[in-house]
Amino acid sequence: MINSNRARSFLKLPLVLAMGAAGLAAQQASAHGYIESPKSRSMLCGQPGGYINTNCGNIAYEPQSAEYIGRPNEGGIKHFPSDAQACTGDFTQCGPANGTIAAGGLMRFSEINEQSATRWVKNTIKPGPQTFTWKYTAGHATRYWQFYITKKDWNPNQPLTRDSFELKPLLDQPWPALDTPAPAQGTTQHTVNIPSDRSGYHVLLATWKVHDTDATFYSVIDLNIDNGTTIPSSWNTVGAVQPEALSLGDKVKTRVFNAQNELSAKQVVLNIDSAELTKADVWPHALAKMVNNAKLGYQMGVLNDKDEVVPNYGRNEILVKKGSDIVNVIIDKEQAAKPGELSITGMQPEYTLKDGKVDLHFNAIAKGGDYTIKATVFNAKGESVAFQQAPAGNTPHFSMTLNGQAPGKYDLTVVATSKKGELLQQSASFTLKQEESSGGGETPGNYDYVFPQGLKSYKGGTVVLQPKDGNTYTCKTGAVAGWCTQWTAGSNAYEPGVGHAWQAAWDRN
Repeated sequence: MINSNRARSFLKLPLVLAMGAAGLAAQQASAHGYIESPKSRSMLCGQPGGYINTNCGNIAYEPQSAEYIGRPNEGGIKHFPSDAQACTGDFTQCGPANGTIAAGGLMRFSEINEQSATRWVKNTIKPGPQTFTWKYTAGHATRYWQFYITKKDWNPNQPLTRDSFELKPLLDQPWPALDTPAPAQGTTQHTVNIPSDRSGYHVLLATWKVHDTDATFYSVIDLNIDNGTTIPSSWNTVGAVQPEALSLGDKVKTRVFNAQNELSAKQVVLNIDSAELTKADVWPHALAKMVNNAKLGYQMGVLNDKDEVVPNYGRNEILVKKGSDIVNVIIDKEQAAKPGELSITGMQPEYTLKDGKVDLHFNAIAKGGDYTIKATVFNAKGESVAFQQAPAGNTPHFSMTLNGQAPGKYDLTVVATSKKGELLQQSASFTLKQEESSGGGETPGNYDYVFPQGLKSYKGGTVVLQPKDGNTYTCKTGAVAGWCTQWTAGSNAYEPGVGHAWQAAWDRN
């Protein structure tokens, strides 16, 4: 065990900083980060890594947010050990429960805790000094970084636990000045010595301990360590099969290409004609068996230690022998026709007129095609009193103002029309009531912005309307006011009324 209270001794290795933005206050509390190079498991789940890891859940949108908060039972997951104190030690002393290490102990990222020999895409590296890069989406005062590797005899088909790892870190590296933040929108590089006695699949755990809170960020990297003892492969990868749930009646086809043309004679078609084949991890295995038995010059599966291609349940590589004229194989899914779906979110049953007008904010969500979406408001007489056609896209946000309308019953009708002529319709009824002559509190018409408009202008006392629930929220004053501006579509922890930590930044009116 490492004693966090003793004087720390560190390897004297260079720390190279790539500064992205200067002058960030040390008390900034919305720091996030992940290992960018070699690509971490969470990065490979999302846009930065090309969505190569699939079926990852929410971590695909927030690879930077696998954060152990340092408080017991955060996110409904019991911490390790089961005490009632905040976690101030390192990974060996406290932190995420065994089996939840990859997700930083957060239940909302639990999919990334899944562990097997073939579940995750691996980075091939050599033993010896290797550079690992932390990527930061916001800065934070820092204590240290630590890197741990799995034991020689670890079992890759069991959940990651502390017993999976060597508890002496490969690198234990401090930040030079505790009162200086790590670089916002930047990177730090760390030289880690990969042991020469490791070969094949191993997991590297990188932890980043911040200084001004009890938080620690976790990032796991799946490695294939090539130490020269493995058989040189005779295969080249020319594609991949990504697992996803399908439906009865779907078809999956291979499309095979050389440098000049598509080779139609080498196509294989799998009909999804049973409930079993619709499962995300089953049909790739069935397709791989069909392809491999057909002996068409390409194979599907994973390579074993004898350099043989073995069909896999889940993701499969598409491989050809070195020297093959096949340069690419893609998977084409022909999905059976499905009826479209349309829903309306964010509408409230009642609105209060303010100076004779009211603003409606809502979302229309169309699934199953490419739609043009229109919205119309009707009064009790059947007269249309407002109309709006959304810009292109299947999930538009509508903002409609009703002027000069009387109190009473109204209907919102949303119509979506596909390019093929399919029509979907949904309606929502609501009531307009007269503004009361007196009374406190905010009303839906009394706000500074409709969230997230004007995001960078938010400060203590700013009032926003959240169109997703129709409520108004006031940004708290003091040091936490800066959190009100911390929002992106992929990182919404402080989004009023929605994010898991919104109450730290906002008050509902």
